[in-house]
Order: sequence, then C-alpha cells, then structure tokens
Amino acid sequence: MKNYCSDFNDYDYRPCPPPFPPSPCPQGPMGPTGPQGVQGIQGVQGPTGNTGVTGATGPQGPQGATGATGLTGFTGATGATGVTGPTGVTGPSGATGPTGPTGVTGPTGPTGVTGPTGPTGPTGVTGPSGPTGPSGATGPSGPTGPTPTLTIGTVTTGAPGTSAAASITGTAPNYVLNLTIPQGPTGVVGPV
Repeated sequence: MKNYCSDFNDYDYRPCPPPFPPSPCPQGPMGPTGPQGVQGIQGVQGPTGNTGVTGATGPQGPQGATGATGLTGFTGATGATGVTGPTGVTGPSGATGPTGPTGVTGPTGPTGVTGPTGPTGPTGVTGPSGPTGPSGATGPSGPTGPTPTLTIGTVTTGAPGTSAAASITGTAPNYVLNLTIPQGPTGVVGPV
C-alpha cells in the first residue's frame, strides 16, 4: 500500500518519500509558472449607481461679439393729414378816436345873370348846381386805444367728427382764449 501526501491540492497527489507517513510531506521547489488559462466569461453588469450631486455652476463665459446690424425696414406710408384747426377769434377792436373838426365850407358859386322878363311861360329847366367848394383840412387822429392782450387758456380735445369751439373770457384789455379742437382721424398704418 502506497501512502500519498498532498500539498493542499486535491489534484496533485504523489508518493511520499520514506519514512512513512510524513505529515505533511516536505514541499519541493516551486515549478515554473504554467501558461495563462483562457479568460473566463464576463460577469453580469452590476446595477447603475446613484446619480452624484450636481457640481457648482462654472463661471460665466465672456460676452460674444455684437452681431451685425440688420437691414432697415421699409418706411411706412405717410398718414393722412389731420383736419386744420379753426381760426382763432379776432381780438376786440380798440376804442374809436374822437371825430375831427368839420372842415371850412367852401364859397358859394356866382349867381347866374337874370334874364329879361318875358311872358309867363312854362317853368324853365333847373340850372346846373354850382361847383363844390374845396374840402377842409383833415383833423388830427385820435389817441390809440390800449392794445389787447390775448393768452391761451384751456385747450380741450373733442371727439372725432365734432365741431371746433372757442370762447373768450376776461376783461379788457386782458383776454383769455379757450379752445375745443376735435381729434383728427387715425392715419393708415404703413407696411412693415
């Protein structure tokens, strides 16, 4: 009967040298390394780990260069001209100056020669009037009345289509002009 010893390897049994039985058998020198075995089958991929915490936002990058200016759009059509506002009220007339003196009456023309007395006949034609005497000298102008002062008071925008209105308040020579001007129609919007 042979005794076998094992170097703790179930597949490496060999006869033990006498005397029997050594416990364990003395280990011989290590043999050369054997060739590498065939690579085993890749294992199943493990579950995906939890998502890590989001990192801090990086610093803002430098501002990009300004883009080229776009083309200018077409000019829209000119809107219709609004209605002309009413003419302002004429200021009051100044006071009338005094009447100048009456000119000198011109001399009376000469009387015609009396004809001889004839039989009473029909009434004769009336003779022409004598020439008008020259006009008298023009009297001096009266003093100029005070210049009225006209200031703008309230200016109100009326509804489209209504009539304009104006009123004057105050006392001479200081007057205040108040106006109500209707709004003109909206002009047509030009194409973009």
